[in-house]
Amino acid sequence: MSRASAQVREPLLIEWVAKKSGFNYISTKLPVSDLDPPYFYLFAFLFLDFGVISVYNHFTGGEHVLLRNPIAVVGIIGVFFAAFGIRYMADQYHDAVNSLQVADRDIDSEDKDRFTYLVSLRSKKLVWLCAVIGLYLHIFVNIGISNLISFAGPAVLINRLFTWQIGYLPFVVEFAFLFYGIHFRLPRRIKQVGLNLFFFDPRNMGGFASIGQLLKRSYYLYTIGLLIFFILTYGIYIINLGAQAAEPGFTEAVFFSIAWLVGILSIGYSMWTIHHVMSIKKEERIREIEDEIRDKYKNPYDVNSSQFPDDREIENLERRLTKVRGTRVYPATFTMWSQIIISVFLPQALQLVVQATV
Repeated sequence: MSRASAQVREPLLIEWVAKKSGFNYISTKLPVSDLDPPYFYLFAFLFLDFGVISVYNHFTGGEHVLLRNPIAVVGIIGVFFAAFGIRYMADQYHDAVNSLQVADRDIDSEDKDRFTYLVSLRSKKLVWLCAVIGLYLHIFVNIGISNLISFAGPAVLINRLFTWQIGYLPFVVEFAFLFYGIHFRLPRRIKQVGLNLFFFDPRNMGGFASIGQLLKRSYYLYTIGLLIFFILTYGIYIINLGAQAAEPGFTEAVFFSIAWLVGILSIGYSMWTIHHVMSIKKEERIREIEDEIRDKYKNPYDVNSSQFPDDREIENLERRLTKVRGTRVYPATFTMWSQIIISVFLPQALQLVVQATV
């Protein structure tokens, strides 16, 4: 078995596009030297969208998007939230894997390397490219350039053909991949590698407390993203701004419900998989200690004739057994479960209430 350390580093698509666009270099020339290049990259596209294109459209016969639909400001908050969520999930994944002490465990180096990152940069770039092609096909085939220009104006065409695909889409793709990796790939890898529990954990979670926190907090981020989409879709009608926008219908309701179900399946699968691993490892250790106790007695199945072994040996085994039995088989506390349940039902409850009144 190799004990070589593996460097945990998630390759981020948003870092790659920022670097290839020259924003790494530009950020070093700014007064704020510690500005994360992806944030600067996103800010540049938001300025192009709302500060240049929408302003130009406003003074050439159109209307600024924030005047036509003030709720659109939530979209600005949403993309910055996606950028924050990406960085937060990547950092939390790094901390969670390090807390498992994967690099110091007596497992194969190939198994250690499986925790280096969640999803390869190549896969992210490929999906991003496919999404860009899909958006272009939708614009050219379903909508039509002439229809788009007549409806929104030539300036807005830049947004539909460039800003959304190059500026915003990488953040959506990265957020989705990180959430998928945390809730599906990470639990599956833990199960396949067969990581043992740390039964001396003072939290009685087998050393998996940070994994539970990662699953919970990433699901919170996903739920907040759903709520942002909810506000963008129904916010105009909730506060009755009288803005110009198509009334949400069946398509929006179905999309929201599917996204909600995806979130439930994700947190359910990840928690159940970790629970399954913890349960198996706990039961294995209990059986091992049980076998050791049995071996200490000359005739363990006859309490009348069996001779008692050394008390110190039995006490040691019983202490170990107590530690193992006291270990939880879920990486979550009651409070965490309560918070998760609330976050599960809140988005769909809001949507059902609004749908009934809009």
